[in-house]
Amino acid sequence: MCGIAGVINYYEKRDVSKQLIEKMVASLEHRGPDDAGIHVKENVGLGIRRLSIIDLETGHQPISNEDNSIHVVYNGEIYNFKALREELLQKGHTFKTNTDTEVIVHLYEEVGKQLVTRLNGMFAFALWDTKRRTLLLGRDRAGIKPLYYYIGRDRLSFASELKAILQDQTVPRKLNYRALHDYLSLGYVPAPDSIFVRINKLPPGHVLEYVDGEVAIHRYWAIPYQPAEEGASTVITSSMKQEYAEGIRERLQESVRRRLISDVPLGAFLSGGIDSSAIVALMTKVSNAPVKTFSIGFPGAGYYDERKYARRIAKLFHTEHHEFEVEPNALEILPLLIKHFDEPFADSSAIPTYYLSKLARQHVTVCLSGTGGDELFAGYRRYLVETLFRRYQRYPKSIQSLAMQLAKLLPVSRASALKEYFLLLKRFLACQDTSPMLRHISMMTCFSDEMKRELCSETLMREWTPENPIAKQYKKTDTLDDLTRTLSADFYTYLPEDLLVKEDRMTMAASLEGRVPFLDVEFMEYAASIPSSLKAHNLTTKYIFKEAMRPLLPSSIIDRRKHGFGVPVGEWFKKELKTYATEVFQDSRTQQRGFFNSEYIMSLLDKHQEGLQDFSPQLWTLLIFELWCREYLDSK
Repeated sequence: MCGIAGVINYYEKRDVSKQLIEKMVASLEHRGPDDAGIHVKENVGLGIRRLSIIDLETGHQPISNEDNSIHVVYNGEIYNFKALREELLQKGHTFKTNTDTEVIVHLYEEVGKQLVTRLNGMFAFALWDTKRRTLLLGRDRAGIKPLYYYIGRDRLSFASELKAILQDQTVPRKLNYRALHDYLSLGYVPAPDSIFVRINKLPPGHVLEYVDGEVAIHRYWAIPYQPAEEGASTVITSSMKQEYAEGIRERLQESVRRRLISDVPLGAFLSGGIDSSAIVALMTKVSNAPVKTFSIGFPGAGYYDERKYARRIAKLFHTEHHEFEVEPNALEILPLLIKHFDEPFADSSAIPTYYLSKLARQHVTVCLSGTGGDELFAGYRRYLVETLFRRYQRYPKSIQSLAMQLAKLLPVSRASALKEYFLLLKRFLACQDTSPMLRHISMMTCFSDEMKRELCSETLMREWTPENPIAKQYKKTDTLDDLTRTLSADFYTYLPEDLLVKEDRMTMAASLEGRVPFLDVEFMEYAASIPSSLKAHNLTTKYIFKEAMRPLLPSSIIDRRKHGFGVPVGEWFKKELKTYATEVFQDSRTQQRGFFNSEYIMSLLDKHQEGLQDFSPQLWTLLIFELWCREYLDSK
């Protein structure tokens, strides 16, 4: 894994500053502590920090072709690089290294920008073609690896992380109000926006091409879901279930095998859930040595602690298991979160992800995870909402009205298994008279439109474009059935902008490479071909994937209720963060920004601390944003 950065001046006679490229690269040292390299010539500068995984000795970047006319910096892993290398050798190309990076160089010579369609892996790369005066930026299909870019009046710059672009003092730090609204809604800023105006994210499955001052962005891949008539209405037979279950096992096994290619030690994150357990089971089948597994827990965490399930899997597959118990200190971890995410990011499960990555890095350089399985196979309870809604509609209006009144009395102020169900039920009943799209948006929303009207200043509200990013994705999928539209919305928003951002930044903060077998291109395309009625079936989430794993995993793991990977933020705002949050929200710096109604914020904090309602997601979102402002706006 690596961090890449670079600058292209539009005017060929204006040289790029070597010192600027060095500063950009230095800001990414945590992504690649093993090596650094730059290429600066005239109006072009490329740089990289490298975490050595394959071909440790000769994998120095940037890498060029035989006549030094093409230069590449690259972050990621190409799992089919050996087959591509052999193909290119047969066509007469000469290789100087055994790295996957060099394959990108020679594949570009063969097929140009279409090279991205041949790559199976996770990647973000920049390629400079001296002869054609062309810059090509590419990002993998699922968005596992990040890539930001800035288009200024006289230059284009890019980097794996936003902080590297901000090393250039000429880049303005102007807040993107539309992105701020999205952040308040979702807890993250979705592509193509960033929190700053004129700095963007290259979306997953896209390439950016710069030629002679002109920038064009092209999409090269979309997940191939089935149209509605071939999905939800498909008649399911036992032979069909068996065929799909076998297909899942075989393809996931192959995906895992590909991700075990490494010249450094590797292991797996293990929560004891079905996804991470499946990855460990399949690693064990093809590994010559005990698999190294890593789990984390918190003292007194109760509902949040899954270590007993992880131990069960570790014992079953005879792994070399490492377990870490940590007492998270919110005040200590907050500055680290702000530093590594660069943008406001409100998923508090980043905290255990960071601690787990630190533990794993003491033993390995690469870790496989189970990220992506829920979005491919309908693993969240919210995917059952439409089935529940259809059943709910059969009841008389009097029963529905009574349910609404009773739901208002349900407590959601304490962390427990019931809390998630109560929250889901409250949101479900509150939006029963809306569309499937609006019901899904309600499930995913932090600050509702009504709350925003109370929270946001008139200035901020004037910049509000009320169309939710999830709604935009729904409108692109009107030929799909309801469940598949929901899966698609999560695949293009929640997965790349929350889960994969969290995993990338927190593993990289520990200089650890994370690999994601569920997001292998062949596996994703196969999962997309499976009828949605086999994914959520008879109020069972992830039905066909669970059936596929029954020959490998015990029923106690397959059929247990899904847990989140979180920390008790709600309790923190009543204890550890109580005084700190009050001081931050009432601080003159916070109030003088003019973004939010401070009285409304304090009312949320008071109600939360009194146990009247759980406002911890909203309070955490606001606290993270204010601390981000102090780091990235006040210090500019």
